[in-house]
Amino acid sequence: MTKTSKTSGPGQKANRKPRALATLAQRFCRAEDGTITSFALMMFVLMVAVGGIAVDIMRYETQRAQLQYTLDRAVLAAASVTQPLDPYDVVQSYFEVSGLQNYRLDIDVDQGFNYRRVDAYAELEINSLFMHMFGVRVLSSPAQGVAEERIRNVEISMVLDISGSMGSYDRIQNMRAAAREFVTTVLEANESDQGNLVSISIVPYNGMVNMGDTLESVFTLSGEHDRSSCVRFTSEQFARTAINPNETLERIAHWDHDDYSQYDDFDDPYCPTDDYGAILPWEHDEAVLHAHIDSLRARGWTAIDLGMNWAVGLLDPAARPALNALIDADAVDGDFFDRPADYDDEETIKVVVLMTDGENTNQYDLRDPYKSGSSPIYYHSDHDRYSVYVPSRDQFWVSRYDPDDYNGWWSDEPYRNAESVALSWTYLWANYTGRYIADRYLRVPAYMSGNWSAYNGVRYDADYMYAGRSAADTNLLSACAAAQDAGILIFSVGFEAPYGGQQVMRACASSDAHYYDVEGIEISDAFASIARSINQLRLVQ
Repeated sequence: MTKTSKTSGPGQKANRKPRALATLAQRFCRAEDGTITSFALMMFVLMVAVGGIAVDIMRYETQRAQLQYTLDRAVLAAASVTQPLDPYDVVQSYFEVSGLQNYRLDIDVDQGFNYRRVDAYAELEINSLFMHMFGVRVLSSPAQGVAEERIRNVEISMVLDISGSMGSYDRIQNMRAAAREFVTTVLEANESDQGNLVSISIVPYNGMVNMGDTLESVFTLSGEHDRSSCVRFTSEQFARTAINPNETLERIAHWDHDDYSQYDDFDDPYCPTDDYGAILPWEHDEAVLHAHIDSLRARGWTAIDLGMNWAVGLLDPAARPALNALIDADAVDGDFFDRPADYDDEETIKVVVLMTDGENTNQYDLRDPYKSGSSPIYYHSDHDRYSVYVPSRDQFWVSRYDPDDYNGWWSDEPYRNAESVALSWTYLWANYTGRYIADRYLRVPAYMSGNWSAYNGVRYDADYMYAGRSAADTNLLSACAAAQDAGILIFSVGFEAPYGGQQVMRACASSDAHYYDVEGIEISDAFASIARSINQLRLVQ
């Protein structure tokens, strides 16, 4: 058998090489060795990249936060109107000590008499450590801050109850101390170089409000008499904020209210004839305000509505001519020229602080027939004879005043006719008490006997009591609503007040948060809280 040997030539070797490569490729594709290592390597690269980005972002955010914090502090300090340094220098100094570098800073300052606004923009560039691999080489960190401080003018009317009940349980003493502290606190703004920004009007009230000589000199009152300056308002006048100086206000009659001891001395008028308890308008002097508060005593009825109406009227722009006239008379400081400001003046806030320890009571005035003009009483001074005309008889009762003898006679004319002089009601009320007039002049048969009955003929009458509690409450709430609608802020304090007083005071306040129900020395805490609130409102940042 012949053996045949296989030999490989060059062609055969060339065919085996591609087959080997194909086999190797197949084995590589089927092999799983080293798969996790490859994946881990890719994840590591991605984690390093993401972590690097996070580091750059953290560096960016840290620098941005520090930049914004520095800028905020800088503009707040620079915007203070009491800051003596140049606002540009103030902002720059904050950045110089902050440790920040490579920043750009732009500062804009706008300032006036009572305000300063600082607007600043800062930008800081941070070189990236990792993000440059993705083409981001620099991160820009911007910050912007604006601060404004504006010292606003403050017009305050402080309405203080000096009715008779305030004389109990040290109320008047506690009120005076609280009011003095309030005045001191709110007047602190006047100590700056901005001038007198805060004006305070003190409006004391009991059964009436005494305008006083100062305020009467710049308002118009009716002409029945000129011995005192208390006025009454109509319901329409309570419903509006303005008390126009050129509008004639009805003067309350000059007469005694309830004098039991004096018959021929007129020393207890219903409205004071001097400046006791008078309104102190638009004042800035702490000592003057304190002295006026300390002079207040407790007596009389309670007319919260009258006090509130005057408080609002002194804040209304309609009172501007009166204030300017007092400036011309050197009775009010010139810094208050052209106040009260308009209601929409953003640089002025108007505030009423109203307190009471009671509730509204009756308010009195003489009946209209007894307020002015000639009385039915004629007097013959030489013979001390008086004649009283009685319409029901169309005759005169003629008599001589004698405590023990009221005898007289009827006549068709006054005693000795033209020799007797008709006395005016204003003369009578200015010189004699109501009891004396009744006892001396009106004690005639037609008026019934007894001075008390005659006195009641002019004293107790529906026309005479022009406002009871219900009407006064309505007037008060009407004045409060008008003030709130105009933008006046009302704080009210019920100082040991009964339920009725608490209700109207709460309703009068701008909100429940502006009402204080206090007892004893807590009134000082209430006034202090109100003063702090006003000072905070005064500064706007």
